[in-house]
Amino acid sequence: MPGIFGNGLSELASAMNYRLFRQGVISSNVANIDTPGYKAKEATFDEELTSRLQMSTTTPEHIPSSNAPGEVSFRIAEDPYSRIGNDSNTVDLDREMMKLSQNQLLYEASAQAVQGKINALKEAIRGIR
Repeated sequence: MPGIFGNGLSELASAMNYRLFRQGVISSNVANIDTPGYKAKEATFDEELTSRLQMSTTTPEHIPSSNAPGEVSFRIAEDPYSRIGNDSNTVDLDREMMKLSQNQLLYEASAQAVQGKINALKEAIRGIR
């Protein structure tokens, strides 16, 4: 059941949870930069994206989708774009720092969107008085 903001707030919460999860994966890569044989990891969301893009029924005449989006789940896979170093370690510090920065910006954007929705609710409550 959608809340006061429809599905928007729960979608933003899912996006923020993904960003937190990805932060941990990137931090793990950076922590293992000197570990021989370590393979860089990446957080994947392919299944989640596919489930979110499923058609939804808006009238009873529509055929229901077999894959209703449920609880958000993320996976960790080997980073397909990593390069093998001399010690078989695939962590590239510059690339990990770039991913970390990008992830932080997207997390902050989601947090600002949540704050905007909360501020809109506050304004609506003030308008009722």
